[in-house]
Amino acid sequence: MKRFKVFCIAGAALFLFVIGIVGITQSKEIYTAAENARVDYGSCQEHTFPDEYIVVKEATCQSTGTKYRVCTVCGAKDIVEIPVDSDNHLYVSSKWTTYPVPTCISGGEKYKICTSCNKKVEVTELPPDPEAHQADGDHIVLTDSTCQEPGEKAYRCKLCGEYFGNTPVDINPDNHVTSENSKWEVTVLPTCGDEGEMVCYCDKCGAVALAKPVAPTGEHILSDEWIIDKEPTCTEPGIKSRYCTVCGQAVETEEIPVNGENHSFGSDFITDKAPTCVEAGEKSRHCIYCGERTEITEIPVDENAHQYGEEWIVSKEPSCSEAGLKHKVCALCGEESVPVEIEKTEHNYGKYEVIKESADGMSAQVKYTCIDCGYEYITVITYGENDGTGDIGNESGENGKYILVANADTVIKIDNSSMLVYNVARNMEPEKFLSNFKNSSSFVLYSKDGNIVQDSSYVGTGCYLNYQDINGIVTNYKISVTGDLDSDGKVTASDARQILRAAAGLNEVKNEYKTAADVNSDGKVTASDARTTLRVAANLEYFKDTYKN
Repeated sequence: MKRFKVFCIAGAALFLFVIGIVGITQSKEIYTAAENARVDYGSCQEHTFPDEYIVVKEATCQSTGTKYRVCTVCGAKDIVEIPVDSDNHLYVSSKWTTYPVPTCISGGEKYKICTSCNKKVEVTELPPDPEAHQADGDHIVLTDSTCQEPGEKAYRCKLCGEYFGNTPVDINPDNHVTSENSKWEVTVLPTCGDEGEMVCYCDKCGAVALAKPVAPTGEHILSDEWIIDKEPTCTEPGIKSRYCTVCGQAVETEEIPVNGENHSFGSDFITDKAPTCVEAGEKSRHCIYCGERTEITEIPVDENAHQYGEEWIVSKEPSCSEAGLKHKVCALCGEESVPVEIEKTEHNYGKYEVIKESADGMSAQVKYTCIDCGYEYITVITYGENDGTGDIGNESGENGKYILVANADTVIKIDNSSMLVYNVARNMEPEKFLSNFKNSSSFVLYSKDGNIVQDSSYVGTGCYLNYQDINGIVTNYKISVTGDLDSDGKVTASDARQILRAAAGLNEVKNEYKTAADVNSDGKVTASDARTTLRVAANLEYFKDTYKN
């Protein structure tokens, strides 16, 4: 029923509002009496309006209203707009807002909010609240607690300075109370060297509240007995002292005279005289201070303790093919020492035999033969240098070996620690290969089978550069040709297949062959190396590090 009434009232209001708007629209010419006078409404030349208007729409805080009055003679309407009424709030919140909130020294305000214009409505002033303090930090102790009584703490208001929220502080059993009249007592007597102690008792509970040291007396009580601090020895005096029976400090000290019989013999025997091949020796224990001997014991003759002289006697002369022998003779019994080998002598080479001369006739590969033993070695000589013995342009290396020296413009690399020549290009003939080094004329180029590499062949992985000097010192450099694993100096699909098997762990590659298989120089042999090698074999790619040579 209530909903129905509300609905009817709302409908009626809407109906009147529409009728009013329609009437205003239809009677635009009679908004005012003055306008109506210009229209023929009969004999009404001056309208007669009542003093009061009929309000059609109230003015609010956000919108204007409308009112009118009707001429009592002709019925003309005088319609007037009602200005906005800033105090006529239609939609006011039911909730109160308090701001600012009252404190202990200042008042506050509470109000409601108009939801249309957001203005404060029904504003009410609030007086200061004497209990609305604001704490300035944590509790402040007003009274310390003691061993018998609790203390008190509170907050201090940062606005008015008053204390509030007073709370008791628990009793502190260690917070004793003392005064000038408190009782002191010596609990530990001082001695000649040590402090004593005295304590003060609490006025409240009687427990020990304070303690302080008592200074030492400084007066020793000596023992009647002398104590030996250091026994006298056969070379040094001793020391004896009398000690304080209270603090244990040595107060009186005297020297004890040297005791010539008080030796201190070591536990180990020392050889005084070593035995020889013809005479016994002697050993004893010695005093650590004066060297006096005791327990002198004979050491039996040692048949092997010969005394050999400095002179060597040669029993067999050395030669270039066989070592010699030499020995010494004991000066006591004439026994000969164990023979010592004498190093072989150097070979006695005659004129060399030419194996192969260079194309320009300036150098040759030759063979030397020892006249005494027939030992042979092959080397390279340069005519007109070093009296035809060759070996020019070399640099001495470790253990007398010679170092191979590369030209500055070559990309071929030399590792003298592992004696390896690497980064060598495929399809390289011996003469072109040797031209990359300053002193290659001193070396002989061999295949991996030990044969001299011919001019028509290619330098392959496993080949080596050999140099042997006249004293028999040999230098060998292994050669690694990038991508060549079958030692033919070429790069083929067969090489790529071997690298792939090595990458899969089916073949093992070592030393110069591993260097040749690692074509991208990353320290590993992988399928990527095999793929690159296959492309090089098909002339689709080249090894970037070696193409210049």
